[in-house]
Amino acid sequence: MANRDIPEINAGSMADIAFLLLIFFLVTTTMDKDTAYVRSIPKKVLVKTPPVDVEKRNICAILANSKNQLMVRGELMSNPDDISERVIEWYTTNEKQNDVTNNFPMYSRISMAEIEAQIASTTKDAEAMENTPNASADIIDFKWKQVQEWENKKKALKLYGRNELPEIQFQAHVRIEVQKATAYELFAKIQSELEEAIFTLRDKASLEIFGESYGVIKKRYDANEGDKTKQAQAREDKDKLDLLKILYPDRFIEVTPKK
Repeated sequence: MANRDIPEINAGSMADIAFLLLIFFLVTTTMDKDTAYVRSIPKKVLVKTPPVDVEKRNICAILANSKNQLMVRGELMSNPDDISERVIEWYTTNEKQNDVTNNFPMYSRISMAEIEAQIASTTKDAEAMENTPNASADIIDFKWKQVQEWENKKKALKLYGRNELPEIQFQAHVRIEVQKATAYELFAKIQSELEEAIFTLRDKASLEIFGESYGVIKKRYDANEGDKTKQAQAREDKDKLDLLKILYPDRFIEVTPKK
């Protein structure tokens, strides 16, 4: 029987196939992303007056040590899922009526007449500062920002539709302090719980005032902000979001991690 030659396998297209497979895996593979939280860092302004001590009632301190033990306002907490409830309690305990005997932030209430008086007063101060020789540009800018803040409160009170605008004490803030050895998962959980607390508070207020949820308003604003044909709706939604932010400000301070 005659010997037959075994035909060679044509491997000329193998490189093309390997390249196509590589492209396929690159396109279809999902990469894990690091969890991160963006915070707006205020511009540093040099002031000559010493800082004022903050009352304990105005601090919602959240601490986490190197053993991942959690403490909220001086009390140990075994379940991080409870953080949002404690933060909501801290915001709302004195919201309806101030009680000087408890350890929660006080609320102030300001009328339209008081707001307009503040606008006139701060505008006068800003104009006087502009006419002051060698006045610091930062201080002048700060004065005009104060005027704008009062203008925003005037707009917010009109939208709120009531006689007075409630505001939590201006010193009130949530303070987050972790150690360098604290697990990042716990740090991320703290941040998530804070976001949940603020969302819950604003969502409840939004439903009461506007009849629609905070999430719906924010999503619509984000979608319409850059659309020139929907600027009127975007401005309306921005005013609503500004009011909700005044009612429940997200004053979160992260303290430098300790060893």
